Amino acid sequence: MNFLNFIKTIDKNKLFNESEHKIKTSNILIDQSNQNISKETYKNFQKFIDDNNFIGRFQKILEGEICNASENKPATHFQYRAEGNNLYESNLKNLKAVSSKLKDKKIIVFFGIGGSYLAPNLLNEVFGSSNKKIIFITGSDPDEYKDLEKNNLNDAAFILATKSFSTTETLTSYQSVTNGEFLSDTFAITSNIDDAKHYGISDENIIPMDSSMGGRFSIWGPINLLFYLIHGKDKYKEFLKGAEKSDQLSLNKDINQNPSLTLSIQDVVMNNVCEIESTLVINYDWKLRNFYQYVQQVEMESTGKSVDQNGKELDYQTGMIVWGGFGPRSQHSFFQQVYQGTKNYNLYFVATKSDQLNYKQFLGQSKSLKYGNDQESDINKRVSKRNFTTIELNSLTPETLGELMAMWENKVIFNSFFWNINPFDQWGVELGKTNTKSELDK
Repeated sequence: MNFLNFIKTIDKNKLFNESEHKIKTSNILIDQSNQNISKETYKNFQKFIDDNNFIGRFQKILEGEICNASENKPATHFQYRAEGNNLYESNLKNLKAVSSKLKDKKIIVFFGIGGSYLAPNLLNEVFGSSNKKIIFITGSDPDEYKDLEKNNLNDAAFILATKSFSTTETLTSYQSVTNGEFLSDTFAITSNIDDAKHYGISDENIIPMDSSMGGRFSIWGPINLLFYLIHGKDKYKEFLKGAEKSDQLSLNKDINQNPSLTLSIQDVVMNNVCEIESTLVINYDWKLRNFYQYVQQVEMESTGKSVDQNGKELDYQTGMIVWGGFGPRSQHSFFQQVYQGTKNYNLYFVATKSDQLNYKQFLGQSKSLKYGNDQESDINKRVSKRNFTTIELNSLTPETLGELMAMWENKVIFNSFFWNINPFDQWGVELGKTNTKSELDK
């Protein structure tokens, strides 16, 4: 049975029924109970998943089988986080060598955009840097880096994070900042080593990046140089350990023991059965305030597709619009829409357990959405119940964040199995790059 026919078999009258649905790993509690998806619905999805060999297909991706058909490539980011793999070991060796050259630098200017910015910046926001000043530059508007001249660039190192070594924003902003100077203090993370050398960057300042690793999945490789430099090899390996833990959980055939798979079911129910068009990710930890931006790229760049794996135009919806915010601020901006508006959302709350006000706010908002106040006599004040999922971290550590990020990535891959799309290419993005280059060449 294909996906569209399967969705047509879902009985909307039996879709929801109050039932507990929780999965607890060693680091994270995923609670979908407040989605109220019925046990019968989960059972139907389990059969479809089994019939279509989701776990076997995921296993083959982990093993390095070609999964990006339009580019004839595997997805090698899994190998970067699998201890003992050649890419895992060689990357650690390369990061150690380059970090030794950067250890005395007081300022690190990191040029990158997309996957070369969002995840490295997220990790820097979460874990910080006490002994170095980290400056991210995405390009392409000079106003972004106009204050950089206030820093003594003689104390700086410059990192160009560009897999192709042709990213217009990255190279243009670097040239604008350095005026062709500081090449001896410039480092490149790229799969195009020849062009990096031709640019003038020395061999020992280049960290190779596998060309089959997509940018939005690249945090598991050399793009995460800053985290290794600042926090060391052991913490870096903890981050990878969390991700590999999620990969192993994603191989469980039982949806009740597979966080990424059960979250994927939620996405499909909301998108293709309930016809909800947007996923809302709310974080209640200041350090994770921009986690939704990372999620936004991973989901929308991976599942924003309108043709299937065979190049056939689809007659059903794929990826949703993804947005979000920091909970305590969001409560004073768009939460009114969530509570009493006419739209519904595929809603995720992400929080870290603590005794702080922000965690109490998370509990309070969860309670408000779970119960509403349907008994309120004044209709203007009445709030109906809303469906939502909570994801609680025991603590915010490298391992926990690694598990959370990989869990989300794997969820997206399972989504692509349902929709029969390629989550590893991004030809729309490539067209934009091509047309920008043609404008620059005029």
